Amino acid sequence: MKLMVIGVGDCGCKLAREFAELNKMARTERHVNIITCAYAVNNDQALLGELTKPGWEWLKPVLIRGSVELGDKSTEAGVRLMRQESERVMLAMRLGAFVNTDAFLFVAGAAGSLGSGGVPVLAQLLKERHVNKPVYVFLVLPFDSELDDPQRVHNTAICLKAVDKIADAVILADNRGLGILGNIPSPQKMGSLNRELALPFYDLLCAGEMAGSKYVIGKMLDAGDILQTIVSWTAIGVGKAQLSSSIFPWRRAPGFEEKSSETFRVMEAMNMALMRLSVDCKLEDAGRALYLLSAPAGKANVDMIKVLGNRLRELAPNAEIRDGSFYGAKGFTKVTVVISELIYVDRIKNYYDRAAKLAQVVGREEKTG
Repeated sequence: MKLMVIGVGDCGCKLAREFAELNKMARTERHVNIITCAYAVNNDQALLGELTKPGWEWLKPVLIRGSVELGDKSTEAGVRLMRQESERVMLAMRLGAFVNTDAFLFVAGAAGSLGSGGVPVLAQLLKERHVNKPVYVFLVLPFDSELDDPQRVHNTAICLKAVDKIADAVILADNRGLGILGNIPSPQKMGSLNRELALPFYDLLCAGEMAGSKYVIGKMLDAGDILQTIVSWTAIGVGKAQLSSSIFPWRRAPGFEEKSSETFRVMEAMNMALMRLSVDCKLEDAGRALYLLSAPAGKANVDMIKVLGNRLRELAPNAEIRDGSFYGAKGFTKVTVVISELIYVDRIKNYYDRAAKLAQVVGREEKTG
């Protein structure tokens, strides 16, 4: 599956860089393209210059000239600025890449100004002009230490409501468990966290692009399967487990005990993926789901796929489940899980409730002041 990635705001631009890195890795390791183009949209020229150094063909900077009023860090300010600059952004996009794009993916932080306000504006424009292409939003929620900031809570709640109305799906990434005790990590650690947020998409996007039966274990997971799965509120996770390697290289066919052990490892990888979902959710609330198995050639077997399917159907009994598998891993197995069409996400409700309470407090203070 090929995505066009549009990062908006500081967080979104840095994540767009990570998706460009994923494409670079896919070209090197698997000889496929998974990103038609990635754009970094910002009014900070210094940041864009840092992210798009010479030789970076996959990440295109889009500098918007306007600026918000000094001290105004609200989503509403981001909306006003992006409405002024939206045509400039659209004209900067390479039209030829639209043809080969399966879907658009906006990436942004929910708590800032430009990202939270700009993404709904641009997403609406793309939906109006490219009606046959789904528009997804990958939204990064704030750290725990930011939850006492009324402006950031307000921005997050407004952004969540706006993208829910516009986007075909919103993939949530909760920063609550990242960093040290939920605090904002250092800039050095932030880079690794951004890579951690983007990596779950790697196998998912590569699987359908690796054409040929020699790569497929059971069923190919293509762009159509992904498009049919990702709807509304969505979580994504990936788990990895090492596979045993025989000390006897001439032993080609694994015995029963070895096959059983490797099937157990695959289950371990799925459990890890479910533990590491990008946002906490109740699997029984999911309307759709998929799992993708990546394993080394010669190590995978049909039992692995059946066991994974049975496990996910047990945990998400109300979901329409799709699956796929391919020979992509070496020395280990990876399982990617997507849980979608979630009817309830506790983290979202918490933001709405917190924003409402903070607004009441601010209102009372203004009256008494």
